[in-house]
Amino acid sequence: MSRGKKLFLMTVLLALSLGVSLSFSQQDTALVCPKVRELLLTELSGEIAREHVIHISRFDRIQASAGWHEAALYIMEQLKRYGISDARIEGWPSNGEIKYYTWTTPVGWEAEFGELWVVEPQRMRLASYEELPTTLVKHSVSHDVTAELVDVGSGLRPDDYEGVDVKGKIVLATGYTGDVHRQAVIKRGALGVITYMAPDSRRYYPDLVQYTALWPRWSERDKVGFGFNISREQSSMLQRWLGQGKKVLLHAQVKGKIYESKIEMMSATIPGTTFPEQEVLICGHLDHYKPGANDNASGSAGMLEIARALQRLISRGQLSPPKRTIRFLWVSEMYGTIAYLKNHPEVSQRTIANINLDMIGEDSVKTNSYFYVTRTPDSNPSFLNDLVENMVIHTSRVNITSPRGSRFPFNYRISPYGGGSDHYMFTEGSIGVPATMFGHPDPYHHTIQDTVDKVDSTELKRVCYIAACCAWWMANASDEEALSLAHEVAKRGLGRAGLDLCRAMRAMDDSTATPDELYTAYKEGVNVVKHAFYREFSALRSVLLFVEKEPTRGYIRLLEENLGANQRFFLREVEDYYGLLCQRLGCPVRKITLTEEEKRAAKLIVVRSEEFKGPLASGYLAEKLGDETIEEKLPLRGNIAYETINFIDGKRSLLQIRNAVSGEYRPVELKAVEEYLRMLEKAGLVRIEERR
Repeated sequence: MSRGKKLFLMTVLLALSLGVSLSFSQQDTALVCPKVRELLLTELSGEIAREHVIHISRFDRIQASAGWHEAALYIMEQLKRYGISDARIEGWPSNGEIKYYTWTTPVGWEAEFGELWVVEPQRMRLASYEELPTTLVKHSVSHDVTAELVDVGSGLRPDDYEGVDVKGKIVLATGYTGDVHRQAVIKRGALGVITYMAPDSRRYYPDLVQYTALWPRWSERDKVGFGFNISREQSSMLQRWLGQGKKVLLHAQVKGKIYESKIEMMSATIPGTTFPEQEVLICGHLDHYKPGANDNASGSAGMLEIARALQRLISRGQLSPPKRTIRFLWVSEMYGTIAYLKNHPEVSQRTIANINLDMIGEDSVKTNSYFYVTRTPDSNPSFLNDLVENMVIHTSRVNITSPRGSRFPFNYRISPYGGGSDHYMFTEGSIGVPATMFGHPDPYHHTIQDTVDKVDSTELKRVCYIAACCAWWMANASDEEALSLAHEVAKRGLGRAGLDLCRAMRAMDDSTATPDELYTAYKEGVNVVKHAFYREFSALRSVLLFVEKEPTRGYIRLLEENLGANQRFFLREVEDYYGLLCQRLGCPVRKITLTEEEKRAAKLIVVRSEEFKGPLASGYLAEKLGDETIEEKLPLRGNIAYETINFIDGKRSLLQIRNAVSGEYRPVELKAVEEYLRMLEKAGLVRIEERR
């Protein structure tokens, strides 16, 4: 019997042994069973979720503030009404000095009043905290001053201040308010700052007023000034007066204070019955300014609605309690999450996956937006990607509406990994929890215009439905469900690897100027394909988490063998194409060998410090190495820098780390990777040791 027939027969026998019906019908490809989908679709309410958005958005709830705590108490009260009684708030010291790993906590802040007036050349009010809360920059402290306005451009670099006396004055700038405040107020004696969005930021929205904060250290509390945010239209008026040589005199009055506080989180659970120690985590940040409707009252409200719906279905007996625990975690974005992870190291072991809900309710027309899901990074391949994508596609085929919601089609994207929210913390290499984010790009986020009128109850229901279905599937999956998911992961994984093969081929097509260029592209192409299959093998193996029976494990091993056969075929295809291009170029085919530099890098093992967990916080290297310009000198940035750190596992060599990030993104110079890791070593975050 041929191997192909053996594989087919084994597939049939295994499917029958697990009670799986083999069907070639494509009408219903959703992994979540129809009964669960129907129950959740009926019970979940976009209207209830939107009502919670309205309530939560009334709190000015930045991290480490009384407003955050009050918003959490509101959610806790609702959870108790719904029959979830184990909700609790935890907090850890937070004062602008205390660190959790590399992250410096924020100070506490409260404000009663803030207004900014033009006194000359004409009297007019520019900003009012009571009217528009984001106009007063968070962490501003009490002042009552009248002072001259000075334009300092971005206000971020020392040369912005050359020949400009800002002491005792108020500066106007486009840079981030906290950074401008550090340069102008703390270092140069200005009284306060006024910031606005730069012309190249959301250029079609000139009336936006952004949300920003000062982020002072506790040791700097006596030097803290104040800040106001104004619109680009307002800034143009001020700049026009300054350009005409007119003296612009402003009066700023602030009643506010900073204080030592706590950074808080709130959690609640629907306990598991069979594997209670295993948890599915749904999180979303509760904090932000008032109103912060979509960002992120929508995610916080969505979590509350998912908890309500699941608990209601369980209490009615329509759903049995889940096998695994479902945990809901309302976080203080980034800073609270890293403190939580520091104080709950068990999260890495007990959490099987995380769904982060951040900005889930956008009206797609009012915000010119769409729903997106971020995949896990290649350093953390997981079944989670294919489970979520399966449910998103299914949802796009279901007519989901809410009584007072939109009737627009479901517009969605499946996006490569991107950070910017709390999944960034969980999926980081030292934490290792597979995490995805559900969100929407939104021109109004972090502005006073992020209001409830832009929240769509239909979109809330859709996203809650996807999240609830995925969470319930993970909380209850066993062999039968794992088999279906394994098929999904293998099928989609081969497609993803095929796209990477195309990327490798295109790179060779674009590198035929010289034999050396072509050889380099061929070498990189082989690396791309090998990395792609490393990712897909790892994702397929992650399904084993749900497997209890040996026949299922055996079948997944067969799927791995099939992936391996395809990897060999893909690599042969790259090799054959390289040979064809060499023939066209009239040069001999070269075998892949390591350079002397690569041989040296292959002997260097990178090890993380025990005290370095979670992502590297922005500004930490500048503080640790005493060079405030170091961020501008970093040879790696963004996702490439993030993944370079994530691939450090104490086993990979410097060369293997370079190859991993190059396979995921683009060819990265070995020299740049080593230079970046040497900076981390100098800061005491990693060690680079020679392999013995």
